[in-house]
Amino acid sequence: MNTNIIEGIILLILALILYVVYFIRGDKKKLKDASKKSAKMFIQNSIRLFAIFVIIAILEKFLSPKAVSAFLLKFNGFTGIIIGALTGAVMMSPAATSYPIGQYLLAHNASYSLVSAFLFTWVGIGVIALPLEFKFLGKKFTLLRNSFTFIAAILLAMLMGALL
Repeated sequence: MNTNIIEGIILLILALILYVVYFIRGDKKKLKDASKKSAKMFIQNSIRLFAIFVIIAILEKFLSPKAVSAFLLKFNGFTGIIIGALTGAVMMSPAATSYPIGQYLLAHNASYSLVSAFLFTWVGIGVIALPLEFKFLGKKFTLLRNSFTFIAAILLAMLMGALL
């Protein structure tokens, strides 16, 4: 069985145990209010997550790895790093799905800098998930985190280009 599923089940059981303990020992009115708020937040966030997954699915359907690679192969130098970083920031899905694109780019003579920028921002920045990140982490923190991640990706990509 997948370890993520096992961890999720364990956390769910732990949360249910805590609810039962609080129900037995604590204030039932507070528990009822907390349960209502939790259900409301769960529904709202489920809708947001569903929308994000739909957008990701649409992007994956219309932006095949070869189409993305063909687009990125048109650029080189510092422009290639910036375009690679921007493309990686927009593309959002599990990190493992970016590796075949990186391999394809390297096999077709893309620079290590471009591939590095693309992979760093793919993993570190998710433009599609910004609304959800705004809600939970705040706009200031989200914008600072994504800005610093983007700058770090550019610097690391240039370093990778210099080293390799």
